Amino acid sequence: MHEPLREPLYGGRVGVKVGDSVQGTWALPTYDHVSVGRLPRSGIHIPNSWVPSRLCRFLPWEQGWLVQLGRARAVVRSKYLDDVTFRRRSIVALQPGRSRISFPELDDHLQLLVVIGAGQGEGLAVAQDQRELEEETGRTAYAASRVELTDKQRRVVAVTFRHLMVREPTPPNLAAAAAARLGMSEASVKVMLGSVREKVNKERWLDLEKNDQLGSYLVQLTRTITWADLPPELQ
Repeated sequence: MHEPLREPLYGGRVGVKVGDSVQGTWALPTYDHVSVGRLPRSGIHIPNSWVPSRLCRFLPWEQGWLVQLGRARAVVRSKYLDDVTFRRRSIVALQPGRSRISFPELDDHLQLLVVIGAGQGEGLAVAQDQRELEEETGRTAYAASRVELTDKQRRVVAVTFRHLMVREPTPPNLAAAAAARLGMSEASVKVMLGSVREKVNKERWLDLEKNDQLGSYLVQLTRTITWADLPPELQ
C-alpha cells in the first residue's frame, strides 16, 4: 500500500518597499496562502490608490513558496532568475534564498523582498488574510485555502491524478484510465474535470487550460486533493 507523501515546508518573510521606504516586513503563514494588494482584508495590505486590489499572493509548497501574480506583470530577480518578466496570473516558484519582485506597470516603484529558508519568519507578525467568521468556523488555516468541491468531484479528481500522489508515470489517457477505475464513461470524466477546472480558474484567478495543469495545482501545489479523497480500494 502506498503512503501519501509528506515533506517539510520552508519558512519565509516578505518585506514591502514603496519608493525608497520599507513599509513593513511579515512572516509568511506556513500552511495557508496570503494575499498582497489594496484590499483591506489582504494579509499584506498596501493602501496606495495605484496598487491593484489583488497584486499577488503567496502559496506554500514542498520546496519553498510560490507567488501567483494578479493583474500586473512582475519582474523577479534571485540567484536563479536574472530579472525575468512574468505575465499576469503567472505562478512562479521562489527557491530558498532572497528574491526581489517588482511591478514595472504600476504608477510608482513597488518591490516585494522575499527571503525563504529555515526560521526566516521567526519573531515577525504572521501575515494572514481576513475572513468572515462563518468561513473560518470548523476549518484549519490550511483547509481554508482549498477550493470547495463536492464529494463526487473530489473522488473523480483524486482517482484521475492518483499517479501524482504515488509518483507513478502519467497514464496515456487520463480520462479513460480514471473512467475504468470509477465505473464511469470517459465522456463523463472529461465533463467533470472540465467543470472543476472552470471553477478553479474562476475562484483562483488562474488560466488552467489542460488537465495535467489542474492536477498539479490541486494535488501538488495546494493539496486540495489528498490521499483521503481516494476510494478505500485505491489507497
